[in-house]
Amino acid sequence: MDAPLDRAPAGALAPWSGLNCSVLFCDVAGFGDPSRTDEDRRLVREVVYRVLLSALEASGVGAADIYREDRGDGALVIASPAVRTASLIDPLAGHLAVALHRHNRIASAAVRVQLRAALHVGPVTADAEGLNGHVIIQTARLMEAPVLKTALAETGADLGFIVSPFVYDAFVTHLDGLIAPDAFEHVTLKVKETATEAWMYLAGAQNRPAPARRSPDPDGPQGTTVFSGDVHVRGDLVLGNKITHEH
Repeated sequence: MDAPLDRAPAGALAPWSGLNCSVLFCDVAGFGDPSRTDEDRRLVREVVYRVLLSALEASGVGAADIYREDRGDGALVIASPAVRTASLIDPLAGHLAVALHRHNRIASAAVRVQLRAALHVGPVTADAEGLNGHVIIQTARLMEAPVLKTALAETGADLGFIVSPFVYDAFVTHLDGLIAPDAFEHVTLKVKETATEAWMYLAGAQNRPAPARRSPDPDGPQGTTVFSGDVHVRGDLVLGNKITHEH
């Protein structure tokens, strides 16, 4: 399907302004790596939008129900209050995982896509330049979590999906589909002025993490502890990898 890279019209958000919306942030791990050329990055962006928009459509989330902004190495998606937040976890995460797995198993290293995605819920308002809302800042912090970056780097997972405590308590714990609630691991994180908890899910892990050890994390505090545990397999795709990070 075609995947336009420009953002949705600003007026699309107006009817939802001030209401509780689902906020989905995603970006590509290592997008700016010097080993990628501009053409590589163009292809990666095409893959991300194709995968994301197809997954949204397959999850029953239509174009009329979202406001979208391109963020260079990813996208910000605001879903209407009418959209079930649970659908942005399961089946959305499953559709993302399968599509990324299909791409990555035949892609060269330069255009392989490891996607980070974060989900939160809260009031979003529109202004003359775009969006405003503390929930957007909080969702961006989740996506930048050092524990998520470390987990993707160590496992080679195709998808790292992280959700706020509210989303976990209100929606993840009640999942009854392909993704089990216990596939999510509780983590703590500190990004800039934000210190919080979250729940993380990995899909398509290529490598098991090393045994528990203490090692420096270039994106966060020194002395991050990484634990490995059970790996959840559904069919021929690894859908969950239990990793706990404590700071």
